[in-house]
Amino acid sequence: MHIKVNRQDFLNSIRIVEKAIKESKIKPIISCGYVKVKDNRLYFTGTNLETTIKTSIFVEEVYTPGEIVFYPSIIDEYIKEIKDEFITLKLSNNNVLSIETQDSVTEYDVFKSDDYPNTFENIVLDSKNFVFQFKSEELVSIFEKVLFSADTPDNIGLNCIRIESIDNNLHFVSTNTYRLTFLRKTIDKSIDNFQVSVLAETVSYLIKIIKGLPNDDISIYNEGGHLYFQYRDTTIISKLLELKFPDYAGIFENIVYDKKLTIKNEILLNLLKRVLIFSRTNMESKYSSTYDFKIRANGEKKLTLSALNEVARINEVIDVEYEGEDLKISLNSKYLLEFIQNIPRDKEIELELRYPNSAVKVTEKGNNDYVYIIMPLALRD
Repeated sequence: MHIKVNRQDFLNSIRIVEKAIKESKIKPIISCGYVKVKDNRLYFTGTNLETTIKTSIFVEEVYTPGEIVFYPSIIDEYIKEIKDEFITLKLSNNNVLSIETQDSVTEYDVFKSDDYPNTFENIVLDSKNFVFQFKSEELVSIFEKVLFSADTPDNIGLNCIRIESIDNNLHFVSTNTYRLTFLRKTIDKSIDNFQVSVLAETVSYLIKIIKGLPNDDISIYNEGGHLYFQYRDTTIISKLLELKFPDYAGIFENIVYDKKLTIKNEILLNLLKRVLIFSRTNMESKYSSTYDFKIRANGEKKLTLSALNEVARINEVIDVEYEGEDLKISLNSKYLLEFIQNIPRDKEIELELRYPNSAVKVTEKGNNDYVYIIMPLALRD
């Protein structure tokens, strides 16, 4: 291989596929990126076998086509420090890659490309496997609003985003069993038999790659046990999980509430941020806070929110809109904050409750398309 490419384009592409690359001492080639020259384009691939990321750039000059497998990190570090507009890449017969600039030559050991795993090189997605399409900003926003609940790296069955089509709606769901986030998005068609669990890791990569780029279409295909996200010249491919996902619809149907708190989101956000200063270092019950709802004899409705750690404590009382009997409950305030920070500050938040040991439903007032269910913690004296 012998080519001349734009330095910044080459660097950007390395950084895109690098996101799917993990260090592997058992199979070192998985710690590498794959590059192939074909028809005046340079194709990049990074994979960890669960998620594969592909992108491509135009090649300024192709002297000799070819392919290489290389460790991307040191090349990334070097290329970002040079100022040349173009660089030359040349592969020698003894599997050494040289990168030439106007005043320097660096060399890198590379692997034989024959040993690299499936690179999805010949992707020809069938139109019948097209599922749906979103603008990139909208899809990133959707995923950001549900990803935080899929924080179970040790439980692969839950470390995912569940996407299902119900009539003309797409449901995006995540859970770690202590909380559940549900988001419904209306689309212009009904999709038959579409129920997939996408790795949370893949969704995280997509957000990092696409966020901040031009707002363009992302097309999603479901083919061969994988979900494909196509954005311009970049494709993110996720292996789909086949493990059973919890019955989230049944959870919604079986919970009954008889108490309701309504509060301005900005007030609750600021309150929770203050409370977390104290509860985040509680060694016995991290992030635990006590919410005490009372209607006083004079009709005043109050929320007392308290938290403590080994050396300090907080106790705040505020006026609220509250319906129902008095209730004292303990919640993870970090979990609550992670949901409501996705809602505009000027909106009102509703918490629906029942018993100290039953689930709490959180929504933006009047909006049941974005719902949060959070389990309480054990009350402590």
